[in-house]
Amino acid sequence: MEVVLDGKLYGSQVAGANLQDILNDMASNAFDGDRILQEVTINGQPYEEKVFGPATNLQRESIQRLEVQTIASREVAMHFMSNSTAYLDTIIGSVERVSELFRVSDEQEANENYLQTLESLQLFLQVLQNVRESLGLDFNQAKVGAHTASQRLDRLSDLVKEMLTAQEQEDWVLLADILQYDLAGELRAWRNLIPLLKEQTLS
Repeated sequence: MEVVLDGKLYGSQVAGANLQDILNDMASNAFDGDRILQEVTINGQPYEEKVFGPATNLQRESIQRLEVQTIASREVAMHFMSNSTAYLDTIIGSVERVSELFRVSDEQEANENYLQTLESLQLFLQVLQNVRESLGLDFNQAKVGAHTASQRLDRLSDLVKEMLTAQEQEDWVLLADILQYDLAGELRAWRNLIPLLKEQTLS
């Protein structure tokens, strides 16, 4: 198997019986510093699970050429900081739409949209944590209103838990209230927080 890492032939042996094991081995032994996986190409074709199947099922013997592209986690974080306002606007729009759907008792459509919104929100939280670590940001220094970014991050996590509880109890009125009166406001606060955090990276 020929292995190419960031455009250069990788001279060392890689261990692993399947693609997942191979990538884990490379992440542990070959990735420089804070670089993370960006793209994988198998035999000249970009890896997609719907085409190749799960990485754990793709056996080593079926891979003649493996190309791995990495990217600095700081670069990913900076890209997020530059594009987060548009992403937040999309989530806020979804939150308001789902809240209205729950209020008019269109539960099936509301639930479908809610799950997509929840997924986007959880991704936002995950990326925020990664950005905080990658850029070494002080979330206690940035503040909008009476609360710091650190406090607002905790509040977002708490709201997700409250939303999940309301969903489990099928309390759609409460869920609509959390979305409209709590979550939307917190997300708008983050629209103002992100520029403050971005200033930290430039100072």
